[in-house]
Amino acid sequence: MKIQFPSFNICIANIPYGISSRLIAKLLFGSYQFRTATLLLQKEFACRLTALPGDSEYNRFAANIRLVAEAELIMDVSKTDFAPVPKVDSSLVKIRTRNGGIIPEDLKEWYGFTRVCYSKKNKTLGAIFKQENMVLELFKRSRSKKKNCINGEFVNVVDLESDGEGESEEKEIKQVDPHELDLFKEKIGKVLENVGFNKKKHSNITNEDLSCLLRAFNQEGVFFQ
Repeated sequence: MKIQFPSFNICIANIPYGISSRLIAKLLFGSYQFRTATLLLQKEFACRLTALPGDSEYNRFAANIRLVAEAELIMDVSKTDFAPVPKVDSSLVKIRTRNGGIIPEDLKEWYGFTRVCYSKKNKTLGAIFKQENMVLELFKRSRSKKKNCINGEFVNVVDLESDGEGESEEKEIKQVDPHELDLFKEKIGKVLENVGFNKKKHSNITNEDLSCLLRAFNQEGVFFQ
């Protein structure tokens, strides 16, 4: 995975299934410009990769991939078609890159946001964002984002929080004003209500809708990275 690939236009590969997600992310979010990648993948992974909004299998990885590409199931391949016979069935998937996708300006913020939205499979967004631990974590991140805004440019908060996480986090929790935290929780609830996503599940929401919700949160000072 550390190797840089040469320039290519079309990729056709039978890859080790254990690197499927990392390889696809490397192809699509690296510096490579290509038209299609046709890959043989484990069937369960292929189902998640090709899932669409509204499907029960729709997930965070599929949402992130759909920022820049479309994944299509070509055919299933039974494990009995191989010798020796493996333990899992496979599927052939074609990935087509597309121009004009909805790519957020801050991908790290998007990744942090979708990590929250897809953290609980069967819960509504309203239920996910009401969790006390979630509210506290977003409160700390949003407060750090404001503190580390220097001359209009944001410092990478992730780097600043990487050392001494346990001790500093415990001190920070003790310093949180309960009233301020309640106001922050109300702010999150109002954003969800105003955008109309309070009772929706992430599996039914498109990237366009998610982008709209992320902008609404950021405009109210709620940040995810």
